[in-house]
Amino acid sequence: MGSKSKPLRLKKKSKREEIVKDRISELPDSILCHMLSFIPTEYAVRTSILSTRWKSIWASVPNLDFEYRDDSVLLADEYDSESYAGFFTFVDRVLSCRDPLDIKKCRLHCDCRKEDFSRIDGWIRTVIRHNVVELDLIVKIGLDEDIDQPLELPQCVFMCKTLVVLKVNSNCITYTPPTSGCFPSLKFLHVSVEYPDNDSMEKIFSCCPVLECLTINGMLGLDDVLNFNISVPELRRLRLELKLDCVYNVDIKHTFFVNCPKLESLDIKQDILSNYLFENVKSLVKANVDIWYHFEHDQHACATALLAGFSNVKYLSLSARFLEGGCLPAFDNLSELKLVLYDCYNWDLLTELLKRSPNLEYLVVEHKEYRGCDEDYEEHKTYSKHVLYSKQRWRKPESVPVCLISHLKTITIRGFKGYPHEEKLAKYLLKEGQVLSKMTIYNDLAKEFSMSQRASKACRVEFI
Repeated sequence: MGSKSKPLRLKKKSKREEIVKDRISELPDSILCHMLSFIPTEYAVRTSILSTRWKSIWASVPNLDFEYRDDSVLLADEYDSESYAGFFTFVDRVLSCRDPLDIKKCRLHCDCRKEDFSRIDGWIRTVIRHNVVELDLIVKIGLDEDIDQPLELPQCVFMCKTLVVLKVNSNCITYTPPTSGCFPSLKFLHVSVEYPDNDSMEKIFSCCPVLECLTINGMLGLDDVLNFNISVPELRRLRLELKLDCVYNVDIKHTFFVNCPKLESLDIKQDILSNYLFENVKSLVKANVDIWYHFEHDQHACATALLAGFSNVKYLSLSARFLEGGCLPAFDNLSELKLVLYDCYNWDLLTELLKRSPNLEYLVVEHKEYRGCDEDYEEHKTYSKHVLYSKQRWRKPESVPVCLISHLKTITIRGFKGYPHEEKLAKYLLKEGQVLSKMTIYNDLAKEFSMSQRASKACRVEFI
């Protein structure tokens, strides 16, 4: 009898071999593309050298992210021309080699020269042909460039049926939308402008039939008085953050006419208060207003018109150095208030807001010190003229506001340094708040408040 052959035994792979196995490359293309969509396109393309498996994965990634920022290009210094040319060549090649699949998001942030406008125009047209959903553009040219022919946003952008989000921040792009049929799907528009003109801005705002969120950032000049007409039927949120190139010329007033029947949230941040005219904003629930500068001239008319426009809001955040009580309307629906107070400005604004907000339930008071104030608030052990003056910054109301008696439940005090007028205010609120359940103070004032009189026995005082 022949000897029986021994069965072959497969050699077990060592744990080390199992560890080094490339499990990532075994994933489906769709998952690999999704992973690469979270990194800049430059790095996604580099994965093509990993193996044959990775050679063309990058060409199907749904997100494109290109960035070239070089201050020397903007300042007309000696910039790295090789690096600059390399970036433009890279973008050209990526877009030309891309497969026919749709692009979900394209982010293009670059500093450029005006001779390259045509290439950027071509890039934008290419991603539009790929049915882009979100387009994020930051395109800046040098300060020495004479923009005789600016980069006009291609008409295909306005007509794109897939575009939902558009962000544009540029000192060289202009807008000439078609008379009808543009932005059929656009819901989020974020425009950053420098010295805009009435015509181009108003055309954009008037051709967004389904727009829900509009943000306008930019610099306003003094040569022309602008009249912005923001009439957007489906707008839910409006954010305006605008600066003047010369805040000392306060006679210039820009006007914003807002007609948005579904507007729910309004954010305004400006150096100098513009004229605001509101029509049909009854859906407004939340407003956030931050006005930076204070001047001796009268801005009460602008402030009164602004605040009266959204006096029906439930949530209000207010930071304005020059406001006085006479500017305030009645806020009968207001339930939550955040008020930022400054050293050398009107602290009685809080008293007036409490008096005019009978249904207020939640209050946040934040104290910010401002270097422009004349008084120097350092700790004083004696009643110097500084301390005596600070005591007069907040005065006790002649009668207790209704909200303190029946509605105000929670008070938060931030940024307090323990100055006499601050302590006086906090102790008054604690003493008169008959339904208070909690007061939180962001400072160590436990000694001062340990024996303070409280109208509500259920009120809990916390020091953070």
